[in-house]
Amino acid sequence: MQKSGKHYLLQRDDRSCQKAEKTGDLYLSLRGKNIPVRKHTIPIQQRLNEEKKKMLSVLSSEESLMGKVDELFNINLEGIPEGKEPMFFSTAIFSINDADSAIRKVEQLPDVDCAEESISGLRYTWIRPYPKGHWNPMSNQPGARQTLGDILINYDNTLKLETKTKGRMTSLIYYMINTLGNDIKLTSLNFQNPLDFFK
Repeated sequence: MQKSGKHYLLQRDDRSCQKAEKTGDLYLSLRGKNIPVRKHTIPIQQRLNEEKKKMLSVLSSEESLMGKVDELFNINLEGIPEGKEPMFFSTAIFSINDADSAIRKVEQLPDVDCAEESISGLRYTWIRPYPKGHWNPMSNQPGARQTLGDILINYDNTLKLETKTKGRMTSLIYYMINTLGNDIKLTSLNFQNPLDFFK
């Protein structure tokens, strides 16, 4: 994690940038598709707008939350180094039909570990092996895993998702929609710039 201007930065792991060996062109990998970009701010924002349309086509939410969904895909990359995105503590809350059913489905996922159990529900971590060459020294430890986000399933039939970037929140929402189907409805979506804590 690095500090730059008005934002903390995280390497854009789930939208990793790669340079073509021969051409020097920059590529943005978004949802498994490599998108060629030379000046990354405009093409990426266009791609994010396309992703927003796809999200709205599958996301169940209150009409009042449309502004927050817009904010999810509003990522200002001006002045941001290639391969990074601003850090925003992102939290999404969903209502779900059946907590027990959601727990069974989430526990079948290969990249989710149960981290904590309480009287209110279960907390899971969304993890993966560190990408090769990751800046974190811990990435060189045998069996080290990178935490991408947290999933909290409460027995009161609510689902809470937490990530440190908007990009990862987008990916985690898609993941939960694919896992839980139409059983979830967005009730809250919020973002916090970590620099606001120092104001």
